[in-house]
Amino acid sequence: MKDALTTEAAAIFLGVSPARIRKLIKDGRLPTDKIGRDHLIQTTDLEWFAANGRKNIGRPSENGCACATLKDDVAVYHISKTSTLPLGKGEIICGDALEILPTLPSNHFQMIVADPPYFQVLLDEEWDNTWKSPSDYLDWTLSWVRECKRILREDGLIYIFGQLGKREHVWLHTCSMLAKEMQFHDMVIWDRAVGYNERYDSFTPQYEMILVLRQSEHSRPYFDKNAVRLPYDEDKIQSYLRDKRYKDKQAREEHLRKGKYATNILRIPSLKGSSKEKIGHPSQKPISLISHLISASTRKGDFILDPFLGSGTTAASAESLGRNWVGIESNPEYVEISKNRLNELLTIPQFILD
Repeated sequence: MKDALTTEAAAIFLGVSPARIRKLIKDGRLPTDKIGRDHLIQTTDLEWFAANGRKNIGRPSENGCACATLKDDVAVYHISKTSTLPLGKGEIICGDALEILPTLPSNHFQMIVADPPYFQVLLDEEWDNTWKSPSDYLDWTLSWVRECKRILREDGLIYIFGQLGKREHVWLHTCSMLAKEMQFHDMVIWDRAVGYNERYDSFTPQYEMILVLRQSEHSRPYFDKNAVRLPYDEDKIQSYLRDKRYKDKQAREEHLRKGKYATNILRIPSLKGSSKEKIGHPSQKPISLISHLISASTRKGDFILDPFLGSGTTAASAESLGRNWVGIESNPEYVEISKNRLNELLTIPQFILD
């Protein structure tokens, strides 16, 4: 376990400007580990550099997940080795997505569900405020999406959550940029049913967006519309059956009882603080929402990836639906939350028997 400093903290340590630190990194004179858009530099390497000014040094031997803490008003990180935790039909990998994604096999995942930081939306959360500018955030987004494209199957889909609001231009630029990198497939609207972050100068926001991409223009993604039909209530069925335009009443009733096809506007209430499902993550998504996407886009046994696992909703949903899954999460506290959530799920008798 070693301490490491961010670029700004390293500049303070050596008594130089952050630009000087970035130049030393670019020239290969300081070894670093990447965390989001920033670099981490071990204090031992900074001490060596201050004493010797060496020209070339190798990368640190330990890479992995980093948990940020504050020490004397500078960012200090504690670096530990990347760890993998097998659970049920999947595994949680504790580490930076940009470091882990390149190690995953190409053309492997049928579906990728990504709920990344939205960039300065949750102002109290450090992980949503790592980037100093929209361009930094867009560069970071492009890096991980390109890796996701490599590991996505030809008939697979990637779902990326985003949000319009005070910084709506960032999400719009994200959509535009990624639609050039991969083929646009759909834009799903998650109607949260209840408004949030009320604005004085516009309508109260009530939805988030899910950008859906496929590999190429000629890709034919797997999608099962029948898996996510929505049931009609009995009164509605009887009303439709009275329609005299339909001659084969039996066939009409069979069709109606299968339910109607779901649209790309999904009305699923967001999780409130009092929700029993809420387990300590500020942007936790409802499991019914993720299950809806998984059910339509994968078959049993398919592999699903979540590069920003958070509270483990994707893992819990995939496990319940009999899919294989991989989750990447850089925050050890969220890894622990996900682990406990999966362990509780795996104690249910139906999973013990599988």
